Amino acid sequence: MPWNDNAGGGGPWGSGGGGQNNNNNNPWGRGPNGPGRGPAGGGQEPDLEELVRRFQQWLGGKGPRGGGRGGSGKGGSGGGLVGVVAGLIAIGVITAASVYQVGPGEAGVVQRFGEYVRTTGAGLRIKLPYPIETVETVNVTEIRSVTIGSTPQEALMVTRDENIVDLSFTVQWQVDPTQVRDFVFNVRDQASMVRAVAESAMREVVGTSDLQPIIGTGRGEVAQRAEEIIQETLNLYESGIQLVGLQLQESAPPEEVIAAFQDVISADQDAEANALQATAYANQIVPEARGDAVRLLEESRGYRDQVVAEAQGQADRFNSIYAEYVQAPDVTRERMYIETLEQVLGRSDLIILDQDGAANGAVPYLPLDQLGRNRGDVNRAAGSGQGG
Repeated sequence: MPWNDNAGGGGPWGSGGGGQNNNNNNPWGRGPNGPGRGPAGGGQEPDLEELVRRFQQWLGGKGPRGGGRGGSGKGGSGGGLVGVVAGLIAIGVITAASVYQVGPGEAGVVQRFGEYVRTTGAGLRIKLPYPIETVETVNVTEIRSVTIGSTPQEALMVTRDENIVDLSFTVQWQVDPTQVRDFVFNVRDQASMVRAVAESAMREVVGTSDLQPIIGTGRGEVAQRAEEIIQETLNLYESGIQLVGLQLQESAPPEEVIAAFQDVISADQDAEANALQATAYANQIVPEARGDAVRLLEESRGYRDQVVAEAQGQADRFNSIYAEYVQAPDVTRERMYIETLEQVLGRSDLIILDQDGAANGAVPYLPLDQLGRNRGDVNRAAGSGQGG
């Protein structure tokens, strides 16, 4: 019955003020004027289970529809409002549990009851509400770094030539965007794993290298070899980690023996300087020696040709003289004798004195030394073409 129906005794509480025409339709029985405990008197005490049922109907958005005593006016509208609010709250909770956001440079790994389902990129995404599906976001653009060698246990390593080197280096790495699933599920502590793998790889490289290249010009090669071994190991573990770079920060002998190593380095430098000086001296001497050798060979060849030619000429001359001698032996013999005397006496200073020098006006004393000198001057003048 509507609350404003006056025939029912004035409102939802039945007849008010002790009216006589009470039809007992109010939900609380009769008011204080009747046998009931309701505000209008008359009726029975309301049932508690009925009140709970109606309250649950209001929360469900239904509300009483006039089936009870006293009608469904204002009370029904209030129950419907509570149900709507409760429904909106439930929708909001479900939406909040189903919508998630992945930031720029991140990847979302969706798990359904702990099992991998999919990987999502940046943006606003939807999933099943918790606890059905959960999301773990991973930054795939951040460059992470691990420094190894801060303690003596990590820094001291043994080389192939049984020396000790104090070495520290930094490893930079990031998550491979194409292997985010492996990064989340295959490795529990990624930073600790990278540290262990990097230290093991560097010890392997140092153990197969001599000390001098590690602390000298071979630092770049050592870092490259270690980086390759680290990446191969991470790929073998399917860790989803991509190595960005490896930088050697320090590589030197231990402090206890650094003075001895400085002496060794100085000795090596002196040896290198001496080797350079020896090379320069060799570069200077060898060409000169080769030139002298070539000159001696050419002189010997010239002397050989000269001797052979002279011998050949002497032989030809002898043959020609012999041919003349066969034809005229006496004339040839005398000619040879005269020519021989000419050659012998032509090279000596001779003064011939006639025994009858006085008759010819010759003085007894002769300046023999001056005569020989003048004769030599005359001969030189004749040889130069100035003689008369």
